[in-house]
Amino acid sequence: MEQKNYRALLSQKQYLKLLLADLVNRFGDSLDTIAYSWIMYEVTGSASLMALVIGLNYLPTVILMPLAGAVVDRLNKKRVMIIADIIRFCIVGLIVILYGMSRLNAVIIAVFTLLTSTVEAFRIPAGGAILPRLLEKDYFTLGKAANYSSSRMAELLGYVLAGLIIAWIGASGALWIDAVTFLLSAGIIALIQYREEKSTEIRSAKSVFVDFAAGLRFVKTSKAVQTVALIGLLINFGIMPLSVFQTPYVSDYLQMGPTILSYIKTLMTLGMMIGAAVLPKLQISKKNRVVAFAGIVMGLTLVIMSVTPNVSIALIKMAALTISMFFIGAGGGMLNVVVGSTMMKAVPQEMMGRVSAFNAAIMQASMPIASFICSGLALKLSVTQIFGVFGILTMISYLVLYCTQRLNHLDM
Repeated sequence: MEQKNYRALLSQKQYLKLLLADLVNRFGDSLDTIAYSWIMYEVTGSASLMALVIGLNYLPTVILMPLAGAVVDRLNKKRVMIIADIIRFCIVGLIVILYGMSRLNAVIIAVFTLLTSTVEAFRIPAGGAILPRLLEKDYFTLGKAANYSSSRMAELLGYVLAGLIIAWIGASGALWIDAVTFLLSAGIIALIQYREEKSTEIRSAKSVFVDFAAGLRFVKTSKAVQTVALIGLLINFGIMPLSVFQTPYVSDYLQMGPTILSYIKTLMTLGMMIGAAVLPKLQISKKNRVVAFAGIVMGLTLVIMSVTPNVSIALIKMAALTISMFFIGAGGGMLNVVVGSTMMKAVPQEMMGRVSAFNAAIMQASMPIASFICSGLALKLSVTQIFGVFGILTMISYLVLYCTQRLNHLDM
């Protein structure tokens, strides 16, 4: 029987170390989200170009991650995560230095973005593979929910402080803090103790491709894993307009500054945290209902955001923005817990690295596509119109999934 009391996780000592590392990492990332997006928009000066650069960010992840997952399954996961965090420290540091020298441009931003996502192509499957090794099976859903909620809490703190930090030491100072968090994360991960259940040596390139093929076969035969990938794909596709256009939306349509950008990211993260935390407590027997409800709510909030800038009464405008950002986060939090817990139950531990990599690649495949679509649409449509289009498509997609009973595979 699965545990439902979060206090029970205190017995999972090695998991708690990973949790702490993730908290530090997410705090830095939240500062990066605000500061780097503001710098990026300042350097590019174009919503369309910004969407194009963000789309490039996901290409290495989609292309490399399936093979990287097979490699990671034969490596020490802890070591991979430590090296990845150190490399990301160096990348962020170089970005800050070039920005301070006024040498940062769209091409350099694109190159560093590609390098970062290449590193993450190894870091993500390593993190996915190590998590179930640090938890007993009865703690999978609870541990995933706690990991997701606490990470969102760290992001929440980062978003709350981002505006103040940028006002105090500038966007470059905020990025330096982000860089330091990668070093702290690497140090905490180094303290984790766990045992690899198989050889951590790559004997040959052929052995990697054998593992790659085995992972692919598993994905092809597991309806639960395929459904999880489809849900993740829809989550990422639907949310991309908000991800790529959040800065132009705040700056040009709401006529507000970094403080409001920090505010809406805070609300979204708070929603994610609460949505993920309450899901294990809800008496819902069918995951398909959770997924359908959460997906439709996320789509509806995008539609609301598309008309919010047209509201003339400031109080009503802020209320609509507040409610929308909270509920889009809550829906995403619930969906991510369903996705994560289903994966840990459906996939054998020895295949978790490559299978989670396959799924992550499938889930993120929609992100560059959606970014490029947004980039093209931005030449003809307003950002608010793009929000409306994606919101309607998201609601229709989840309704179709529910009606066709595709989501029933989550409960198998």
